[in-house]
Amino acid sequence: MKESLRPLERIRKKKDFLFLYKEGNRYRGKYFNIIFFPNSLTFSRAAFVASKKIGQAVARNKVKRWLRELFRRNKDLLQAPFDFIIIAKREIQDASWSDLLRSYLAALEVIYRERRSL
Repeated sequence: MKESLRPLERIRKKKDFLFLYKEGNRYRGKYFNIIFFPNSLTFSRAAFVASKKIGQAVARNKVKRWLRELFRRNKDLLQAPFDFIIIAKREIQDASWSDLLRSYLAALEVIYRERRSL
């Protein structure tokens, strides 16, 4: 599978954000929270959020690059198409890449386990 992050795989429309915030399920992790909901497309989409609690623009952009990289490199692990909003927490700044990867993979396991009950 290609590891690029195509524009189609990004959530950008306000109505999509509002729908996910209202109807989506939540996963709360140590470094980030994920709001997720199954979609009817043939691919998963994601949005990445880092609030001003993370720090100034340079720090927020760095964190969003990390989150995009997690999603992009691990798209082949997504078993079914979902929409995700990945929201960074302050703790992410102190995390190593291996910690983030481990946390992200654990989140995917929980999300797909919960999907069976949806």
